[in-house]
Amino acid sequence: MHSPKIMVMGVGNILLSDEGLGVRFLDEMAKMPLPDNVELLEGGTAGLELVHLIQEVDFLIIIDAIDAKDEPGALFRFTPEDIQIFPEKFEVSFHQIGIIEVLAMANVLGQAPQTLIFGLQPKSLEWGMDISPEIQALFPRLREFVLQEIDSIQHEGKFASTLTT
Repeated sequence: MHSPKIMVMGVGNILLSDEGLGVRFLDEMAKMPLPDNVELLEGGTAGLELVHLIQEVDFLIIIDAIDAKDEPGALFRFTPEDIQIFPEKFEVSFHQIGIIEVLAMANVLGQAPQTLIFGLQPKSLEWGMDISPEIQALFPRLREFVLQEIDSIQHEGKFASTLTT
């Protein structure tokens, strides 16, 4: 059996402090030895140009800032289907809409990866290049979660059913 292609994509705008946490998180991931079938991609503010990039992928893990009006650093793990089911739960920012459109478009073109989204509640969305220390402090835990997902895909061919903290 060939190894499934896995992409970890960080999305966000790095000019708005925590809004860029997905992109900054990739720097954390890049320090790790990752399996050959795992690719890291900076999705930036996720335009439709991402469609062709994800069509080749079997599993897509997206890391993004999600303003759910929760405690800074609150972590959400959900699938694109969940957003359609509970849209009011997610105060959707412009690029999250982008991601859903990208996935829908990939689907129309015949190939959308199985997708999982990790959303972190940002603390600050002010102009600035720095991530809040509280958010930065969560990166190691988030990295463990992402590595668990990769591991689950490698061994079971699907996302983890539960995560251990």
